[in-house]
Amino acid sequence: MSVEAGAARRLRDGWLLLLLAEAALLLVVLGATGELSGGFTPDTQAYFAIATSPDPWGGPRSPLYGFVASRLGGSATTTGVVALVQALLHVAAVFVLYGGARIAGIGRVAAFALSTAALFSQSDLYHLRLLIPEAPANSFLLAAVGLTLAATRSRRALWLLLVPIALLAGAGYLLRPTQLPSIVVLPALHLVFAWRRRDRPLVPAIALMLALVLPFVALSAHRLRAVGDFNIVSFGGYQMSGLAAFMLTPDTVARLPEQVRPFAQRVLERRGQAEAAGEVPAIPLNSAGERSFVSATLGYFDIYARAYDNMLAYVIKPLLPEGESWVDSNKRLMQFSLATVLADPLRYPAWVGGAAARLAGHAIATNVPMLMALALWFALLVAAFVRQRSAPVEDGEAVSLLALAWFVSNGALPVLVTFPAARYIDTAAILLPAIPLMLAIALGRALRGSA
Repeated sequence: MSVEAGAARRLRDGWLLLLLAEAALLLVVLGATGELSGGFTPDTQAYFAIATSPDPWGGPRSPLYGFVASRLGGSATTTGVVALVQALLHVAAVFVLYGGARIAGIGRVAAFALSTAALFSQSDLYHLRLLIPEAPANSFLLAAVGLTLAATRSRRALWLLLVPIALLAGAGYLLRPTQLPSIVVLPALHLVFAWRRRDRPLVPAIALMLALVLPFVALSAHRLRAVGDFNIVSFGGYQMSGLAAFMLTPDTVARLPEQVRPFAQRVLERRGQAEAAGEVPAIPLNSAGERSFVSATLGYFDIYARAYDNMLAYVIKPLLPEGESWVDSNKRLMQFSLATVLADPLRYPAWVGGAAARLAGHAIATNVPMLMALALWFALLVAAFVRQRSAPVEDGEAVSLLALAWFVSNGALPVLVTFPAARYIDTAAILLPAIPLMLAIALGRALRGSA
């Protein structure tokens, strides 16, 4: 195909033009409403404070966002052009996703549905203006997904895109460690889409995984030299200690290793005091009038979600030794958390089940773009039923797979090591609206064709 013919074909891509119009409208509306001027959250100060700290790698937050945002004029009190840059990154990532989907053989309608879901995601519409790393992390991972799809075109394409994919995905999970599962998910996506083209690229997929691990290894090695901790940030132990504290019982404490048991006993005692003071909830009664942790987590997990921060603030933090470094405290809490989970194998799966139910349920029920897409699809479904029309859906499996892959990349760690807070749920659900939107477009085209 000649260059002129290729350009003409792109110009005839009405779905790409519509996506361009959507992106332009989004930027105009954000600018007109002042959303590109930036904003702050209670966490903003922590990201900039650690970036200017004499010990930037030894705190509970990564300094990377503060390093970069400060060079764009941002700080804990000034916004600079951070929100504008985040919005432009967001739009650019959406078009990388669209292009990658098309190169991977996904049709225009499905690629448009994926890109529109990403463009108007609840997470980014909320976070784009805020000086915290959610929005840029999402953008980097979206672009990495797009390039991973593009890399399935051929093995040569993968070798050319290997470094950009690793850098983009690495930037995402270094900013937001909850995206670490992408190290496994992106190679799995590449493998599945390459199989779709009747290729068997096991070696390239392994090479992609190794490339994706490198940013983690590089930063962790630097932190190991700087603060003696091989991880990209010292936060997991503290965050996981909340669920361990909820799980504790006297029997569990008795089964813990000797070096962990004294601290766990103090946690149990302090939790009892916090329950008596109304700072954290006691296990609620079930239908049989008994206090069952398993029943409560599976059926009423939001009770624990609402009290999780209080558990950390009123129970865990006061028990940390005065003068102990944050890195050492985090190690202590990780040891306590893992020992508790291993000592009570029934309660931890119940916690994971309840957390997963909250993640999946809220990803639909509190996700406005998802609800709008579902409402549109349902209305068109009724119209198609009345007029006895059906609509074939192309690439439904591909869109569903991508939405699920994104969901796992962003939702797995919150379920396994803490609880799915609203920001985690919104991020995990970014691509889910693409499924009903694609179905709605197919029905709309069928109804228009029958008019």
